[in-house]
Amino acid sequence: MGSRMLSRILQVLLPACVLVWAAGCRVHPSTAGEDGAAGAASSTGASAGARKPGTARIPDEVLRPHGLESLWYNPPRDAKHERGVHSVELLGEGLFIAALPREGQKGLLKMVLRSNGHTRWYCDLSEPLRFPPAAYEYPPRPDARQGEVYFSQLDTVHCVDLRYGDTLWTQKLEFPVSTRIDADDVGFFVGSLNGRAYGLKKNTRVEDWTYRTGDAIQGAPLVDGGNVYVASTDGVVYRLSTRGGFVPGSSWKLPTGSRIVADPTSFSRWVIAGSTDYKLYCLEKNGGAVFWAFQCEAPVEEPPVVYSFRPNQEHVYCVAVDRAGRKEKRTLFSVKLSTGEETWRAAGVRKVVSLGKSNLYVLNDPAPGEPRSLIALDALSGKEKYHIPVEGFGFVPTNSADQGRNAKERGRIYLVAEDGTIQVLGERL
Repeated sequence: MGSRMLSRILQVLLPACVLVWAAGCRVHPSTAGEDGAAGAASSTGASAGARKPGTARIPDEVLRPHGLESLWYNPPRDAKHERGVHSVELLGEGLFIAALPREGQKGLLKMVLRSNGHTRWYCDLSEPLRFPPAAYEYPPRPDARQGEVYFSQLDTVHCVDLRYGDTLWTQKLEFPVSTRIDADDVGFFVGSLNGRAYGLKKNTRVEDWTYRTGDAIQGAPLVDGGNVYVASTDGVVYRLSTRGGFVPGSSWKLPTGSRIVADPTSFSRWVIAGSTDYKLYCLEKNGGAVFWAFQCEAPVEEPPVVYSFRPNQEHVYCVAVDRAGRKEKRTLFSVKLSTGEETWRAAGVRKVVSLGKSNLYVLNDPAPGEPRSLIALDALSGKEKYHIPVEGFGFVPTNSADQGRNAKERGRIYLVAEDGTIQVLGERL
């Protein structure tokens, strides 16, 4: 009997089991429980501090006055495995949590369903993840294959079944991996410290193509249609073909004024990239012309976030980091996508978290002695409405909610503590 079939049977017949081994990964059924829910944001990585395991939680009486509620809550299930969380990422329907290896044990990567907190599967990690995992789902059709999750360990690519956690294949690469992986239906794409972008066929050692940029690549490749966009520390944004690399006539390159270290993103006909030349660039996918370049007054070192507030009301949010003084200063800019004009700015912001019905939720960048807080800003004016302390939750991943177009996910905030505690907040209807 195949490992995938065994995994499916065990999920159905053994809901009370704790661990089931399946192709190097384990299926971990949840039980209904806490708070009447099923037993359960390129994360901040901040430490949760010396805190008793399972005590991180924002009370309902704090949430209700602000129109928020706790959708589900998961205390840590097994301190031996759950402690030491070091990476949290939202991908598709899942919340992916990676825990550090402990002495004499392996670390783990687990997928938790966003909808109810059920842990669908988890698999072993031999070392901490240097780059977040990525997911690819095949286009829907009768014979469509299951989606896949990609991550790298010691320059080896691991491909895991998105639904059941089975290891599908692993592939040792002959170059140093320096980015997150992206994929399409045929191959996967990755950048390297050697300055090259690679397109490789799945589960083979065959390089479909490679293209050399002028310096190391730190931003993850971005697959969009039949093209992959690469931003290099040589300060150039490249459009390459997913099948052929640099193809004269359709590929292009656009130089900025300095290094690019963050992942690019895309929306509609544009690709958007931040540069350490203090500018945010919006480029036409076809041709690579600069649609607009916004002056941020400090280097942009983190991925920009695009949200559609309403149809034809899209904004780009980016954090500029000024390290010229004694203390790092972080400023969030809201830029209108259609014009490149600033709509507002907010100082002291660590990262963008989620877009709600009328609020943009961000994480503050607290000064020494100040609490770490979730701040609700008016999405159109940037005015602060309220803030809620989130001490104890070291990881708050950005929820793109399909760039604001997924109504069910809009306004959802995922909080994860170092010990594996999860609390998910949402706006009350």
